[in-house]
Amino acid sequence: MASQFSIAGFEPGRDDQIPVIDLLHAAAQGWVGVDQRLLKSILDRGDSAVADVLAFSRESHERDRIDLDLIIADLFHYFRTPEALEFFIDAIRRDPLEVDDSIIESMLAFGERAVEPLLKLYEELDEELGSDVAFLLAGLRVPDPRVLHLLLERLEYDAADGAFCLGLYGDPAARSALEKMLAEIPEPDAELRREFTFALAQLDAPSVPYELEPFDIFAEYPARALPEFEALTAAERLELFSSSDVEIRAEAAHSFFNSELQPDARAALFRLAQSDPASAVRGHAWESLADAFEDPAVPSAMLAVLRDASRPMEERGGAAVGLSGVADQPEVRALIEALYEEGGAGRAKALEAMRRSLYDPFAKHFPANLDAEDREILREALRGAGYFRLSSQADKIASYFGDKSVREDALFAYAMAMPGETTRGRARGMLRKIEALTPLTDSEIQIVTFAIDERLRSHDLDPVFEADFSEEEDEPEPAPAAAKVGRNDPCPCGSGRKYKKCHGS
Repeated sequence: MASQFSIAGFEPGRDDQIPVIDLLHAAAQGWVGVDQRLLKSILDRGDSAVADVLAFSRESHERDRIDLDLIIADLFHYFRTPEALEFFIDAIRRDPLEVDDSIIESMLAFGERAVEPLLKLYEELDEELGSDVAFLLAGLRVPDPRVLHLLLERLEYDAADGAFCLGLYGDPAARSALEKMLAEIPEPDAELRREFTFALAQLDAPSVPYELEPFDIFAEYPARALPEFEALTAAERLELFSSSDVEIRAEAAHSFFNSELQPDARAALFRLAQSDPASAVRGHAWESLADAFEDPAVPSAMLAVLRDASRPMEERGGAAVGLSGVADQPEVRALIEALYEEGGAGRAKALEAMRRSLYDPFAKHFPANLDAEDREILREALRGAGYFRLSSQADKIASYFGDKSVREDALFAYAMAMPGETTRGRARGMLRKIEALTPLTDSEIQIVTFAIDERLRSHDLDPVFEADFSEEEDEPEPAPAAAKVGRNDPCPCGSGRKYKKCHGS
């Protein structure tokens, strides 16, 4: 098991030397990213890989940090593993209302063998939870009186869903029940009548047996993925500081950004910032040391980096962000202003440092960059316009609601900067105003409500939406060693960290 090894033992490029089951355990702990390289290493093992995937699928995964069900489903789908039927049934049982398409496609490939276990599963679940199981039974199109009976009962429970499934199933014996219910549907209910009419038409269509289609498993995954840093303990992330992979070291350093540093992490980050051969790693390390000024050597070293124009922009920009908390000091302010004047990547990092500082004299720089073509500069300009409450720029901010690349930044900024008094009583009205300007998805509502709460906090007022937002988390944040990566959105403050690990902590 992966727990027998160190995270450092799963360095990129070593996949072919590690047993498949150990790779899967490592992925379940977040130690390795699931990408095309990992999949290729598994697929190249052939039958021996199938045995390991089966063994992994049959283990208990209560202590896993990352849910690998869909990855295992895709591997079984690719290998067309006949012994995997039990795994798919269990996967559906665990979450019957959110059955992924890859699981449905894999189940259909089992044909008649899947009917009996699906019928038993439907009996376990109540009708409210059985919609996808009924759909699968219909999609198999295996003649069986028990399936027809189940689908006819489904018709009585949920007319639209039942009609759809009966049409898909294609058994002419369902015609009388469909025709009888169609006759009882009022004419104004045109949508439901169309559903029944379509189902009846399908009964007359020739039955087409299910055919396996080629499955391009690689199309489902990125070419390269990093470890799941949000699931790792601090000790594991520190261990990755010695990785041979520059991107892993850089992200490991960044994972400590906006968090309270323990002495060992602070010391390790300082060593990394001073000695890593990659400027991107050094830059992220300086950023993560932003609050680590107990040792005067840290800000002194940051200043030296920011003063040195020969240093790479990534490193100088990281030092600027690291010094944002003391940006009101004359020399720091002058150096950040000088970085801003360099334009390009330097301007983007300078604006980030200015935004994080909340030092009023910096506010003048944000309106001038709300027309920037550079997306990173524009993104920082929007965020800064929000945090500095530049209400005069509200219309300009709103003009970016239609730009997908910066829409979330614009929504956050508008909620922070929109004109009007900031009171708890106006909070829900502010949300309604933004919803009137542009329809919001659920994740966008979280961004806007977070921004409104942030606006209230800036006026020393208690948040209004925070309790609602926290209730959407399934449970309080557990210790990192037991954390499961879920659907938590990035913190809208722009830190790059998950909400629960930043302002939500």
